[in-house]
Amino acid sequence: MNINLIEAIEQIEEEKHIPKEELLQMIEAALLSAYRKNFGNSRNVEIKIDRLSGDINIYQLLNVVEEVKEPDIEISIGDAHIIDPNVGVGDIIKKKAEISAFRRIAAQTAKQVLIQRLREVEKQMLFEEYSNFVDKLVTAEIIRITPNRIDVRVGRLETHLLKKSQLPGDSSSRRSRLKVYVQDIIKNTKGPLLIVSRTHPKLVEKLFELEIPEVEEGIVKIMRIAREAGYRSKVAVSSTNPDVDPIGACIGERGSRIFNVMRELNGEKIDLVRYSSDPVKYVSNALSPAKIVEVMILNEENREMRVIVPPNQLSLAIGKQGQNVRLAVKLTGWKIDIKSLEIE
Repeated sequence: MNINLIEAIEQIEEEKHIPKEELLQMIEAALLSAYRKNFGNSRNVEIKIDRLSGDINIYQLLNVVEEVKEPDIEISIGDAHIIDPNVGVGDIIKKKAEISAFRRIAAQTAKQVLIQRLREVEKQMLFEEYSNFVDKLVTAEIIRITPNRIDVRVGRLETHLLKKSQLPGDSSSRRSRLKVYVQDIIKNTKGPLLIVSRTHPKLVEKLFELEIPEVEEGIVKIMRIAREAGYRSKVAVSSTNPDVDPIGACIGERGSRIFNVMRELNGEKIDLVRYSSDPVKYVSNALSPAKIVEVMILNEENREMRVIVPPNQLSLAIGKQGQNVRLAVKLTGWKIDIKSLEIE
């Protein structure tokens, strides 16, 4: 191993922008560890790679003594003077060691270090590139479907859509692509791993941004989302422009915009709720499609309300298995007690 090592390192430096000196120091440290493993830890050695030729030099660091008792760490004053006439007893001298027995190990070690460092750099580059995907909607290509997860590919990365993050119907879908929300990116031994979801409320928000120009432009604001993924969501919206109806903008012509969102969510129902800073109006809107007779604030500090509805609207206000009122509570942050209007 000589000049070829330097050429390889310089090529890596140019292509991957890893400093040449960093690589040389890493190889030297690995060579030192390999040498001690194969030739004993008792020897105090130093390994240096010539920065021009690439030659590996191994030096024993020996204590200069009058009489040698430990040959692995000591050298007599007479022998030391052959190397350097100026040394004295108590000094430390470098004695060049034979490398022929170590040459094959050194070549393998240097190769392993370079390969490992390249892998680390590739992983870091991928991590930095795909960190930009966090909190975004991306298209994932389905690779395979198993009982517990769907394996997908996002760009150059493979990841898993776990069962808990899937919508009903995802695992039986024949579609080759799915829209997923990227929650996070983590590092593991195999490289960066994207954490993706189809059940996160942010998926609904990102689909609105994709399908509804007014949402993307910030004219229509999504104030809050309450979601029971795969079944129903309530989305509170408001408008920064008095001439733009936020609900009409989200529905689109003949319902085309909201239909596209629901289609991507496998038919999940979406209730559009007009947001209001007035909690009474907000809660009333959130219980849609039920008609409300009266909303009373029972305890403002504890955020408790009572809502009165006509008898024929009670089941609609509560919803199947309590879903409508449950989502309204999540959406508004108010505890809601629904009562039927007593008709005398």
